[in-house]
Amino acid sequence: MAEQESVEAFEVERKYEVTADAELPTAGFEALALVPDAPEPNRLAATYFDTADGALARQSLALRVRSGGKDAGWHLKQRGAHGVRELLWPPSDEMPAGLLAEVRDRIGNAADGIAPIAELRTERTVVRLRDREGRELVELADDRVRAVDRIGGVRRAWREWEAELMPGADPGLLDRVEPVLLAAGAVPSLSVAKIARATGRLVDLALAKGASEEELDALRALDVSDREAARRLEA
Repeated sequence: MAEQESVEAFEVERKYEVTADAELPTAGFEALALVPDAPEPNRLAATYFDTADGALARQSLALRVRSGGKDAGWHLKQRGAHGVRELLWPPSDEMPAGLLAEVRDRIGNAADGIAPIAELRTERTVVRLRDREGRELVELADDRVRAVDRIGGVRRAWREWEAELMPGADPGLLDRVEPVLLAAGAVPSLSVAKIARATGRLVDLALAKGASEEELDALRALDVSDREAARRLEA
């Protein structure tokens, strides 16, 4: 195992559904005293890991290794009520020893059964919003995702926008940015995380939280749409 130190981060973000022809806005932010950077394209490839019975998922944990983008490497993410705590290790061919130790602390000997459960390929366009002094405050990401569920053999595809608060920025900025995104055609997403969507677990997670039948029907329809989108891309 590679001996590398982790770095801790905390993510606060919102996800949105968008149609195929929607354009990530680069205008409309002036009234918020925000200045958008030029769009920056990225290609991301990620493999997610868990046990066959979802030991990590039951602890609200996601384990992945990703290439491309600003944070390539190994990530252990834990979702909470106010955001996602993330531990990051640099890229390596093997899972870092520190990461494996973290996983064992959380799920014990079940860590021996960890294996790839999904692969995601994402075409991402990033627009960073800065204040007039040049400080990054919000990162907007336009993601076109193609996913393969390694357990069920199901392919899914979708497009989503994310608005992520940069460290130290006022949390209220996401409330102020949201109307600009909604005006551009975005709709708040029912998806809590890419890995849950890629593996068809959104309904199970919602059931565990006591979601209404209306919410469950909407999530089932979302999964049908994702499967159909993947089939269209392969046709």
